[in-house]
Amino acid sequence: MIADLLAAAMQYHRAGILPEAERLYREVLQQQPDQPNALYSLGLLSHQAGDLETAIAFYQQALAAHPNFADAHNNLGAAFQQQGNLTAAVAHYQSALRLKPANPNANVNLGVTLQQQGNLTAAIARYQRALSFDAALPEAHSNLAHALKEQGNLEQAIAHYQTVLQLTPDNPDAYRDLADALVEQGSIGEAIALLDQGIARFPNHVKLRGSRIRARLVSGDLQAGFAEYDSWRLRMAGTPRTFTQPAWDGADLDRKSILLYTEAGAGMGDLMQFIRYAPLVADRGGRVRVESPAALVRLFQQVTGVETVVATGDPLPPFEVQASILSLPYLFNTSLESIPVSLPYLSAPPSTFHFPIPPSHQLKVGIVWGGDPNHLHDRERSCPIQALKPLLQIPDIQFYSLQKGPHQQEFSELGDLPIQDLSDRLNDFADTAAAIAQLDLVISVDTSVAHLAGAMGKPVWILLSFFPDWRWLRHREDSPWYPTARLFRQPHRNGWTAVCDRVAAALSSYQKSGV
Repeated sequence: MIADLLAAAMQYHRAGILPEAERLYREVLQQQPDQPNALYSLGLLSHQAGDLETAIAFYQQALAAHPNFADAHNNLGAAFQQQGNLTAAVAHYQSALRLKPANPNANVNLGVTLQQQGNLTAAIARYQRALSFDAALPEAHSNLAHALKEQGNLEQAIAHYQTVLQLTPDNPDAYRDLADALVEQGSIGEAIALLDQGIARFPNHVKLRGSRIRARLVSGDLQAGFAEYDSWRLRMAGTPRTFTQPAWDGADLDRKSILLYTEAGAGMGDLMQFIRYAPLVADRGGRVRVESPAALVRLFQQVTGVETVVATGDPLPPFEVQASILSLPYLFNTSLESIPVSLPYLSAPPSTFHFPIPPSHQLKVGIVWGGDPNHLHDRERSCPIQALKPLLQIPDIQFYSLQKGPHQQEFSELGDLPIQDLSDRLNDFADTAAAIAQLDLVISVDTSVAHLAGAMGKPVWILLSFFPDWRWLRHREDSPWYPTARLFRQPHRNGWTAVCDRVAAALSSYQKSGV
């Protein structure tokens, strides 16, 4: 009787008739409360519905009744992994593999968790073991490619991404993953051709279009990149702002009032980079009103041609036409040769913000080592604070920490070094600008302070990851966006030590030159 009920329940489960499957599983448990297959299957139902707590409880009950239930260990590991409990996940994946060592999926699952823990070598071994049992398992090839790419072995990663595309030609992510790796390799033409094929098959796939935009921008084809970026961002990548007033098309404004607004997801650095166009909007006859995050309001009030600045969420001033700040590079048909670089276009407002001035022979250098922890690539963009020590130990330089946010808590790790922490005095970017105005040089990772220093015309050295954001292009030590910037790129992934050693050498020379 119980076997028949279970068979019927599983048939309903496979057919997607989930309420009936659940009813029969529970009927089994009324007759046999510790029936492991029914407990496991109820856990699977909960897991599929996204109810992790209930799923974990059922998997644990199934294992209490049947400790050698390999699939329950594997799924319990997956549930713990989704919760972020990686230690428990690893333990249950290992249990599943002790019971079924030839299970390729459990090997992949364990590999993913090990990779999340930062153990790339062990993760790669697990993916390779999974492929020894099933050489055509797309998930194993895909995750192995991700791990090899993170390890810096781009050529082998590309080979596995190519295999994934061969195995799953109907998977748009297979096109995107391979194309992104080709861009990182420098094969941008090949990547764009591949993305063209993918988009022809999946025209509404947001991430494929995003990858093609990035490939075009990083290659320096700003006109094509910004043109597609504007359409993609406003129509596909998210819910656009809606206004009754028409969107500006770049034509002469003839004294019309225009709102330059901030859209959801725009970073502080993006806004500081593109607010440079506000004076050009005014030159086209616009009476410019700007909406920005509160932290930028006082700073943007100083921009030439801007009449009014309001904080995001506050009532908007009257306006007749509107444009996203992030649309401005497209509306001005920006190319590498036509980037507006009239510096400074950002400046500190009148301020009493001053700090103790060191002896005149000492350089005054601001430092920022961490970005926004919520940024998708913060782990790659932020520099471990200990890596900065070679430059912070150079004598006769007074350093000032401009670091804000959670990374500021790492300040105590620096020890007894000549650094004055200004973080408690930096309430918005106008305060940060006032601090930068009193410095000789800013050294920063790729974050908002780097944009601010560059927009102020201050010498700024920007520490970049191996494959940084599109705006820094490829293989350049200068930036067409910020003429006073100098770029220090990682020679390989996670190569912060090499970057900081180069910066230390450059800083010693800079100091001796008396610049």
